[in-house]
Amino acid sequence: MTRRTPNAPLEPGEQVVESWFANHTQHAQRATGGRMWLTDRRLHFEPHGVDRALAGKTWSVPLEQVVEVGTTPVDLRHFFGGGLRKRLRVVLRDGSEWYFVLNRLRTRVETIRAALPRT
Repeated sequence: MTRRTPNAPLEPGEQVVESWFANHTQHAQRATGGRMWLTDRRLHFEPHGVDRALAGKTWSVPLEQVVEVGTTPVDLRHFFGGGLRKRLRVVLRDGSEWYFVLNRLRTRVETIRAALPRT
């Protein structure tokens, strides 16, 4: 675990909780490598330099927009999109679903769930 700061500026008083290497499934057939940050206010992903140059996108969402955090089963149809492994699944209020490949997946899911605001 490292507590490096994301390139996107933190809001005043915002604190990084944890950060991890991650791959973000941005297209069904491709996962973008980079780093994910969990702060006390949001979940944030930034692609590393090579994937950013290959059109990898930054992704960020306030924690209050997250309605579900879980895992997906292995899905060989998404071979290059991280489908060879179970992935983190993040569901937002608008119904959109986002997928990430992370090490220590079960621990990461628990950490993110614990950071979500109680409603």
